[in-house]
Amino acid sequence: MSERVWKVVEILSTARQFLEEKGIENPRGNAEALLGKVLNLPRIELYLQHDRPLSDDEVAAFRDFLRRRVHHEPLQLILGSVEFCGVNLEVRPGLLIPRPETEELAEIAILSLREANLNREIRVLDIGTGTGCLAIAIASALPYVRVDAVDADYEAVRCAAQNAQNNGVAERVNPILADLFTPRFTSSLAPPYDLVVSNPPYVTEAEYPELPPEVRNHEAKHTLVAEQNGLAFYRRIAELLPQLLKPKGLLIVEIGHGQNAAVSNIFSELPCRINVRSDMAGIPRIITAAWLKETSVCP
Repeated sequence: MSERVWKVVEILSTARQFLEEKGIENPRGNAEALLGKVLNLPRIELYLQHDRPLSDDEVAAFRDFLRRRVHHEPLQLILGSVEFCGVNLEVRPGLLIPRPETEELAEIAILSLREANLNREIRVLDIGTGTGCLAIAIASALPYVRVDAVDADYEAVRCAAQNAQNNGVAERVNPILADLFTPRFTSSLAPPYDLVVSNPPYVTEAEYPELPPEVRNHEAKHTLVAEQNGLAFYRRIAELLPQLLKPKGLLIVEIGHGQNAAVSNIFSELPCRINVRSDMAGIPRIITAAWLKETSVCP
């Protein structure tokens, strides 16, 4: 038996203080999310049921979650899922956890396709799909879109397929195991596409040791780091873009801090209109490249 009977309001307060002392960012939000997971309650219900006593098993489970969190296991991995553009996504160890800034990429993609008003089925390619966050968010928002969601990681393809199934878009999201850097990459696909999106690895080898332990110890290095000073994926995408995009198609990619000029220069060598967009913090984060040629390499 526990030494005391904990109530929701008491254990939340104690957990918040504990997480704060351990240097965890947003300790209150973390405590609420973890306790909500244990009790299977939304955040608001924790306060509506503030006098609810916890069982010994619930206290033990909550303490285990707190232990994992102070050892810098990402909150999303402990919870097992993350909300992204209104869809719930399963997350798995080793895969890139969807970030809020990537939601902005998805929102730009969705808005661009709506504004295009093509009045036909739209085909999208997601390069480096990971959990499938971009592909599933776009397909969920736009019922006339079909997405090929590509990744070189078998576990990522499996996770994306499961997430597509969980969100009711499995018939329109097609996870594909394929490596961008192999000569036969495009033979795994069916180009050309109206839209190509990607949140590729862009961290440099020099930056990698400085990443937070939540990232460095729980997301595979190959999902984060790219060769050629973080630019390898952008150069390869640019090389293939004439084969991938339809005439007047659009590319949207996320970039790392300080990569604005270098990535813009890569795509400016193509017949594209380049636009740089900043995230909510005012940092250049997304580059769009609108294909200006009337013809494509693909028929």
